[in-house]
Amino acid sequence: MSLLQRIQKTLGLRGVRYGANASAMTILFIAIMVMCNVFAVRFHKRYDLTAQKEFSISQQTTQILQNLSQPIEIIGFYNGQDAALQADLESRLKEYRSVSSQLTYRFVDPDRDPVTANKENITAYGTVVFKSGDRRQTITSIEEKDITGAILKVSATSKTTVFFVTGHRERPIDTTDPIGLGDVKQLLEADNLVVQSINLVISQTIPLENTVLVVADPLDAMQPEEENTIQQYIDQGGRLVLLSNTLSPAPLAASMAKWGLVWKNDLLLDQQSQVGNPVAPAVLDYPYSEITKGLAGQASVFNSVRTIGKLSDTDPDGYYVSELLHSSANSVAATKFDAGKVETQASDEKGPLSFGYTIETPSKARIVVVGDVDFATNGFLNVTQANAPLFRNMVAWAAAQEELISVPTQEPVDRKVFITESQAGVIFYSCVVGLPLLFLLTGVAVWWRRR
Repeated sequence: MSLLQRIQKTLGLRGVRYGANASAMTILFIAIMVMCNVFAVRFHKRYDLTAQKEFSISQQTTQILQNLSQPIEIIGFYNGQDAALQADLESRLKEYRSVSSQLTYRFVDPDRDPVTANKENITAYGTVVFKSGDRRQTITSIEEKDITGAILKVSATSKTTVFFVTGHRERPIDTTDPIGLGDVKQLLEADNLVVQSINLVISQTIPLENTVLVVADPLDAMQPEEENTIQQYIDQGGRLVLLSNTLSPAPLAASMAKWGLVWKNDLLLDQQSQVGNPVAPAVLDYPYSEITKGLAGQASVFNSVRTIGKLSDTDPDGYYVSELLHSSANSVAATKFDAGKVETQASDEKGPLSFGYTIETPSKARIVVVGDVDFATNGFLNVTQANAPLFRNMVAWAAAQEELISVPTQEPVDRKVFITESQAGVIFYSCVVGLPLLFLLTGVAVWWRRR
């Protein structure tokens, strides 16, 4: 028998064929696994299957990352004892990196590389440095808001200034009192915005470039010269957030009429309230707007609201006026109220009633008008998850910085299940006793049959 015939005979054996097939399948399986790992490394993608997307970056962060135009380097300084914190940060940064290739990150152990630590002026473990060009920012917390805030600060080529008008007993921005706006100031500064006060008697001009003007419920009437200054600012393409409560003087009434709107002298009562008080209505249903599109199903709470009417069914020429906020159908605008006593009358308007609008003007100005200021105060800002994002979004939209428009964070779903004592007994005996006993009886039956 020749060598060729012996090889053919050997290859024809069943065992050899099965062995060859098994080897081929093993090699193929290993090759597939290697390729899957290569693709997983090059094309990072994770799927968050939790109901509230607890492990995903927010829509706001995603939009900010997609708009990055300059590279950002992130350096985390952790020693060997901080491996868990480093792993947590790296997991978060992988999500950021999957959205924008402008981000790069690395980790440095200050004990092993003191030169780099000294160069970056690192004095504490757990410091994270963000660098872009000549801009630099450090953080020690690795929450999403801190990481995204640092990215905003090093990526911004110019800063927007938010001016709060003073001089007419407006809500103060440097106080922790419940009626103040100190928390709002911190909220805006976290978005890399500069927050300042402006007195229009002292400063008769408002800087136009990268500014937003906020008029927060003046209790004293403005002088005509001040209103003219604001109107000139709007005519040149300025950006304004105008807030006014019931019983306060109607601010910028002439400008409101020019925009086709009018302040109503009423008090909104709505049975839809998160705090059990019809004077503090809650909004759950929002007309479509860039400001509120992410707030669907989230309640925002207001207080002492005055409604806003339209002077005509059609907008003034060149103006684009859109409803932003309205009450529920089970609401009424009371016009008889004094010293805390409110009476409704048959002639009072019934809901839904508008108390918020956005206006875009021929000069490309952007204006937000709301018949309430309390929702943004220290006492109300955190009553619900939607109040802070709502005010923040108003300023972001007015500033034409839609990348700052945010949605409220979702609370983790409480998945605790409460069961009775009898239900607990059923679960115990069926799982702890019943299943092991079933396996035991099955084994005995199999042994008995094969015996």
